[in-house]
Amino acid sequence: MMTGLRRHTWLYGVFALVLVLNFLFWTQSRPVKARWLNVPPTPGYHQVILSSLGDKQLAYRSISMMLQNLGSIGGDVRPLGEYNYDELTQWFFLSAALDERSDFVPYLAAYYYGAGQDTEKLRYMMPYLYDVGTLPYPNKWMWLAQGAFLARHRVGDLDLALEFANTLANLENPGLPVWTRQMPAFIRYAQGEKEAAYDIMKQIMVSGADTLPPQEIFVMKEYICTKILDEAAAALDPLCQK
Repeated sequence: MMTGLRRHTWLYGVFALVLVLNFLFWTQSRPVKARWLNVPPTPGYHQVILSSLGDKQLAYRSISMMLQNLGSIGGDVRPLGEYNYDELTQWFFLSAALDERSDFVPYLAAYYYGAGQDTEKLRYMMPYLYDVGTLPYPNKWMWLAQGAFLARHRVGDLDLALEFANTLANLENPGLPVWTRQMPAFIRYAQGEKEAAYDIMKQIMVSGADTLPPQEIFVMKEYICTKILDEAAAALDPLCQK
């Protein structure tokens, strides 16, 4: 009987000691939090492949999840303005090397990271959006369109926006909406080159006279006659006659 009691007393003592040690550890570690170290360095392609045991899709998905949750650490969320966009763009290119068909990372780049308030940082992403926008897969053209939008309205670089727009307009894809061919005209107009914008829009109207819906022709005509041309020039242009 006494032996069993001593054994239980010993166990209670160990349990109490563990509780005390746990409490001491908690009091010392409670103020310690994970530190934000910014975007980690980008590994090499072969290094990523080895770490995923040769599974490229596993590597791509791991990088995608990391990019999606990069700034959330230790219960804290870091603003996009603190991110190193130069290093971030290298991760984008690495993900494209692993899976160039997927649109998940381009979505993150264009719509999530593209919402950053430090617009100059967005320049780092432009080459990536251009590259994925010219890949020969369906709907990749939309990253050229998004790149043109970011360059024009966020970065404020009309020359860069025009580069995206011209590439988009010249893609050999019969399924592209007509506005993709109009984008160079919009940017030329924003640059003050009204004559060039006029020529582009008129060429689209003439070349698509037999294929474009009437409402598209009407919208382009209104744009030419009310936006590109002033009232005096529109009155003399046969295109603008009722």
